[in-house]
Amino acid sequence: MISKLLASRTAVALVLVGIILVNLFFVVHNEENTSPVNSKEGLDAAIDKVMSDEYTAALKEELLDAKKLELVELVKEDLRKEYKGKVYDEVQKTVEEKLRLTIEADIRKEMEKDFTKKYFDLRSINYEFLTDGFESLIALESLDLVLENEKGTDQLKQKVAGEIDVLASRKEWYSFVLKDLIQQSAPKMGRLTEKELGPNLKGCQFSTSLPIYDKEMLSRVEFSEERMADFKTNHESLVLKLLMMGAPPANVFNGEGIVISGGGAYMAGAMAAIVQVREMGSRLPIELLINSQQEYDAYICENLGEKFNFRCLIIEDEIGADVVKELKITKFQLKILGLLVTSFDHVIALDADNMPLKNPDLLLTTPKYQETEFLLWPDLWQRTVSLSYYEIAGLRTGEVVKRNGLENGKDLIDYLQKGRDKVHFHDLDGIPDHVSTETGQMVFSKKKHYRAFILALYYNIYGETHYWRMFYQGSPGEGDRDTFVPALHVFNEPYHVVERATWLAGFKRPDGFFQETTIVQYDPETSYNYDQAWKRWLSDKGFDLRMHFNQNNDYTRKLVKEFHGLTHAVPEPEVFFLHVHRPKVNPVFLTNPEGYFDWNKQRNLGKVGEYKSQFGETDWDLKFYTIAQWVACKGIKSEDWWKAVERTQTLVCNSMTEYVEFLKKDSEDKTAQTFVNVVLD
Repeated sequence: MISKLLASRTAVALVLVGIILVNLFFVVHNEENTSPVNSKEGLDAAIDKVMSDEYTAALKEELLDAKKLELVELVKEDLRKEYKGKVYDEVQKTVEEKLRLTIEADIRKEMEKDFTKKYFDLRSINYEFLTDGFESLIALESLDLVLENEKGTDQLKQKVAGEIDVLASRKEWYSFVLKDLIQQSAPKMGRLTEKELGPNLKGCQFSTSLPIYDKEMLSRVEFSEERMADFKTNHESLVLKLLMMGAPPANVFNGEGIVISGGGAYMAGAMAAIVQVREMGSRLPIELLINSQQEYDAYICENLGEKFNFRCLIIEDEIGADVVKELKITKFQLKILGLLVTSFDHVIALDADNMPLKNPDLLLTTPKYQETEFLLWPDLWQRTVSLSYYEIAGLRTGEVVKRNGLENGKDLIDYLQKGRDKVHFHDLDGIPDHVSTETGQMVFSKKKHYRAFILALYYNIYGETHYWRMFYQGSPGEGDRDTFVPALHVFNEPYHVVERATWLAGFKRPDGFFQETTIVQYDPETSYNYDQAWKRWLSDKGFDLRMHFNQNNDYTRKLVKEFHGLTHAVPEPEVFFLHVHRPKVNPVFLTNPEGYFDWNKQRNLGKVGEYKSQFGETDWDLKFYTIAQWVACKGIKSEDWWKAVERTQTLVCNSMTEYVEFLKKDSEDKTAQTFVNVVLD
């Protein structure tokens, strides 16, 4: 456009020159002119006049006035041609963006409106909702009648009314999650067939790099197009609902606390765990989860509950017995369902056979929990999640970014050249790491991770019939343990898995066979600090930072020894939990007619001092079974409970006492039976 404008200016200049020449011609050749123009002086004067700046400027102004409109139109036309397309594109983009945002907002409002309407429509016809409302009114009216003539009861009435509202709100939210979210998105096709299950996959401990669970090995569970479409449709439906769903109501869960699963015969083990938790210095409230009213025991839940600051939470009461029956909930499913109904936001979840060696309250203050609000601990096994699951969940794999299928010290280039289909599948970007997790202990925020938690709950409710096979493919440890990490990945939510590998403690039998009894888990803070020091050392040595100190081979042991020799200032990770699962520290199970191996003929945590470098000076065998002795002899005094678990308290007490005396014979710990933070009377 500028070139055209310059051309227009040139044309104007030429016109001016032409006019000047014409004027000169008329001045020179005008016969009637009597001025001395015909002389040389006159001609020069005429030329000077015509060529003067004043004359040229006046002539130029006159011409421009005459041509002004024409020039303006010419410039406008040039500008229009040059900028029309650009302006049109910019306007179109602006309009499209505004229109997109408007449409998006309208759609979101409409979806939220539909979602909210559906929620309240379903709830309004729900019989439980109506009965809850009537029960609340009846309770308040009854309270008014009882306290009618009492003074100073307004505050009490308000408190009771508030508690009723909270309970009603909680139950409604649980019902909404289980019925309107999870059940509505249930797989429509029945349980997996034998053909779909595929052959079992042999488990492999994650501290070894072989066998390599490559793409082919993890493809044992395969589905028809119809089955895959059913999985995808319902999984996507739930994920979309969870993405649209707002945070849980503020009064559904709040605060911090410890959750332990108990009930029935497990109650004795849970009581032992609660005593150990309190002895380690924990002051957080505890909720003891029991399945039904039949498992509730007033003495345990009220008398012992007051003594050790815990309360019993009945799962069926929280969500409704009909829902439990309708969903066909089993053992592992009840555990995660209990985590749904606990009243805490920040949850420290412990199995009833998990004994902490430190104050578990401290876990909530660790940097990695503060950063992610979801702590997990490694299991013994490598992850065996099938490719079919990742397709259903929409998790896409990227390039090779890890080296778990390669021994430390071996050339990474050779490993990469195998190609993406031949390396360890979980070495690929976009999916979880190769290490599986176990749920004997978890720490997480339900408010921050409610979406992933509900999705994991979905995987477990339909686990036995549909999902567990996809997660484990026949490898050891089926259940809820590996359902959380995939759910966290679906929503791209942060989490942290403790770096230090778990291992099994136990004892050597007379026949030389090692009998494992305990899963050993580590402190997340000291493990993280150790791992960071290890990576700094690898970097200084010029090694691949992805080499892990947990690998079980000679090269790694040599490397770790060298690392320890140069970094005395970095302490090794500290043990945090002893998951004593075989046998459990539970006097009922220990006296089961079927029984375990000869548990009372040896120390179940090895010979005296065998694990001193890992567990410290305390004789934990003696400590734990002194607690079990108290539970059996003095702690649980309820005759109804002993009758329900079909045990004679005196016989169980005698059995525990005999074993404690056996442990005392060779113990070197004079303080194992001394308790600092609890009174066992």
